[in-house]
Amino acid sequence: MYAALTKIQTETYSILKQHLPQNASVAIVDFPNHQNAGDSLIWLGQKEYLRRLGTNIGYVCDISRYDPRILNDLVPEGPILIQGGGNFGDRWIPMQNFRERVIQDFPDRSIIQLPQSIDFSPGPRLEHAQKILSNHRDLTIFIRDRAGVMMTQELFPNNTVVFCPDLAFGNKPITPTAEPEKEFVFLKRRDSESVHGTNFPGAEHISYIESEWGLTGLRAIQWAILHFPGAVAKRSFYARNTLQPLLAKLYDRQAELNVRNAIGILSRGDKVLTDRLHATVLASLMGKQVLAMDNSNGKVRAIYNDYLCRMPGTTFVDSEVDAKREISKLFGDSA
Repeated sequence: MYAALTKIQTETYSILKQHLPQNASVAIVDFPNHQNAGDSLIWLGQKEYLRRLGTNIGYVCDISRYDPRILNDLVPEGPILIQGGGNFGDRWIPMQNFRERVIQDFPDRSIIQLPQSIDFSPGPRLEHAQKILSNHRDLTIFIRDRAGVMMTQELFPNNTVVFCPDLAFGNKPITPTAEPEKEFVFLKRRDSESVHGTNFPGAEHISYIESEWGLTGLRAIQWAILHFPGAVAKRSFYARNTLQPLLAKLYDRQAELNVRNAIGILSRGDKVLTDRLHATVLASLMGKQVLAMDNSNGKVRAIYNDYLCRMPGTTFVDSEVDAKREISKLFGDSA
């Protein structure tokens, strides 16, 4: 795992270094202020790459606390970075609307969209995005799979489009927090990207825990406490300005809380079956055997084919039938 991870990190660092000079001052917008642990894993990996580059992060915000005046005051020069993930397109409209707003707010600043998967359908929403992005003078779009790079270049020919692996791989190998309770954790999407059935596709004698991302109990209380200063900042320009250093620290604590919770979930199974990309990435960083199913827009397959396949113990399965077959092989059952 170390060799595979190092190769991905070295490639990614080289790409970032070409577009982000060392010791640059930057602003980062669209912190993932929700309980999707995959986005938090990206955030922490991204911060590690920026640390290695010696980057000075002068301004950080989520969608609700974005203020272009404060951004411009704190980071008057240097690139504006937009958080990476899987929301570049017309599926997750609030995130795309925010991206377009930032691009319009700063027409003369260098803007870098950190690695995303593209997910647009033909129609007015795509045409609207093409108009806004093509009018920007210095917009670079990082795409985290090579097929997506080709599509993005075709749809946004006026912008610079660059292949860059998912920044979640910037994290170090992770030690599970407990001994497994069951043979599998079955972590299944429950949103618009889900395409598979809800039943675990293994034999009845195989024990498993079914789960999803999200915080409960004490961690949910901790999440609410971490959000309190942000709630104050949302309602006041003065508070947004004054509390900016504190908010930046609390964003990191929120991301760490999400990822610790996710590690705890995945630690409960000896192996993992999931259709979530970053459950696959996180489990592979934990050294677990993972069966990865695709999601609705094919991003799991695309990233698996490009570089996730390098991670030992990670196998892509095309369907629930294939998943059942692979599970049977693991336990010596007849397929």
